Amino acid sequence: MPSERRPPRARRFFWLLAAGLAAAAAARADPVPENAMKAAFVFNFTVFAEWPPEALAGGAPISLCANAGGALFASLSKLHDKVVNGHPIAVRHAGASLRGCHVLVVEQIDRERWRELRRELAGAPVLTVSDDRVIGPDGVVIAMAVMDERIVFDVDMAPARAARLNLSSKLLRLARSVQ
Repeated sequence: MPSERRPPRARRFFWLLAAGLAAAAAARADPVPENAMKAAFVFNFTVFAEWPPEALAGGAPISLCANAGGALFASLSKLHDKVVNGHPIAVRHAGASLRGCHVLVVEQIDRERWRELRRELAGAPVLTVSDDRVIGPDGVVIAMAVMDERIVFDVDMAPARAARLNLSSKLLRLARSVQ
């Protein structure tokens, strides 16, 4: 196949990840749990995000925070110690201080606190990701959704710029929408 006909590298990466998860599920004859797929997407979002140097020094862990009572926490916990661009992931409960987080996953359980969390994070270099239909369009960087049994995502560049995050054009091309 000529190189100009191949899909972009990022698209191949996501496709291979999804194909690998689907193949593993087929081998078990079980569908891949939705939360496991969402956790895989969160992992890939970190691959294609870049934090300011003062926020994430070379080799320092990427702190991935989520509500321990949330539906995604168990799946996200499996990302602990995985390495992204030379940085190990450290999964932790989104407790009192969120400023130490590099990635914050918010979901339905966080609806009541979202506005407070957003104020606390103002200007902090934190990649916010949500799978909640209410929180998603309300100021997170990446909002995931399920559409036709597939996970899709939208990117809001305003909070990404405010957080001083650089999102790869490869990631942006895969988004359903970029605002």
